[in-house]
Amino acid sequence: MTISCKPWLTICGLLALLAGAVARADSNFLDPEARQLRDSLPVYQSPYYVLHTDVDHDDAREALIRMTVMFAEYHDRTKGFSGEIKQKLPFYLFNSSDEYYAGGGLAGSSGVFTGDALLVAVNGHHPDAGTWHIVQHEGFHQFAAAMIGGDMPIWLNEGMAEYFGEGIFTGDSFVTGGIPPARLRRLKYEINATGDKGLPTVAQMMLVSHSLWNAQISIRNYDKAWSMVHFLAHGEGGKFQKLFVNFMLELNRGTAWEPAWQHNFGDGNGFEEHWKAYWLGLDANPTDDVYARATVATLTSFLARAAAQRQSFMQFADFVSAAEAGQVKIADIDWLPLRLLKLAMADVASRRESSTGDFALDGPASGPNKIVLTLPDGTKLVGTFSLNRGRPTDIKVQTLAPPSEPAVPRHGN
Repeated sequence: MTISCKPWLTICGLLALLAGAVARADSNFLDPEARQLRDSLPVYQSPYYVLHTDVDHDDAREALIRMTVMFAEYHDRTKGFSGEIKQKLPFYLFNSSDEYYAGGGLAGSSGVFTGDALLVAVNGHHPDAGTWHIVQHEGFHQFAAAMIGGDMPIWLNEGMAEYFGEGIFTGDSFVTGGIPPARLRRLKYEINATGDKGLPTVAQMMLVSHSLWNAQISIRNYDKAWSMVHFLAHGEGGKFQKLFVNFMLELNRGTAWEPAWQHNFGDGNGFEEHWKAYWLGLDANPTDDVYARATVATLTSFLARAAAQRQSFMQFADFVSAAEAGQVKIADIDWLPLRLLKLAMADVASRRESSTGDFALDGPASGPNKIVLTLPDGTKLVGTFSLNRGRPTDIKVQTLAPPSEPAVPRHGN
């Protein structure tokens, strides 16, 4: 499993996730036992969340870091139509499904936003990729309710939740905009299918109510909603981004979604044609650069922490060896889960084996301070960082286009 080919949840697992995605319940009506269970959980504070959990210490630390970075990503990507946080958001992370159900979780699901609190179950000894997808998906519902508001149609709420659910945590950031190849294959099949196996049209999606969505939980509806949001954010070179922001601004100001959509996009038929052509025209792994960026960002996060501990590496191979031996130094205050580094190193190995990326360290004579990934077309992804009073900061990934080929002399008549 590598970051460059992000695994997708099984359909059964995803439907279990989605069964709770739009459920709402008022926590004021919790039965006393559920309330007592929630109140008994250890409490952790973060800048934006109050985390109640009985998972082990490192899993709780990871949840706190992820949630802080996740909130920042929500806020950054909705800048202009989301507000400011007025109070911390409640998040309950239960160490088993049984405990999740006993604490008020929706039967048959692994996560739910209840209308005020975010509840997620860990199905196993530790949170895994599926758990974090649920947290990111349901977390957006919670963020939207607290920070965006307005008459957001269900396809948009769920599509944006899935968009963020696909985000990749790198330690200091989230990388969004990735298209998992397996999900793309399924989407293309659904686009070409007919009848019950096909997708609803854009016009049909517009008419789906919250109650109908809940009554007809379908992977196809989620694929359509996710693909519509992704297209609005990235399709055709980003030409719809400004219209998308204007649409969301109108919702935030109290405009009903139907006139807001008509004002910005017109009728659904024209949008449907552009949407379909975009998705069917993509190759098998169209956002490999997004996953490559996530790998470079993750490696840079760990390299920065090592540098803060005065640990340096002369060659990229030295960094790899230290990572494989679990010897990359990290101060406790800047802790990150080592599984992130392992995932990034798996992608490094995969890219090297398939000749789809060459990694190197680069920097001043005093020691390397950059991760450089050269892609097959010559594009370079460069991960940089700074140190501020011995703490890693300003971690970035820059894209450097390949140098232009020299002009070929022209010989006229």
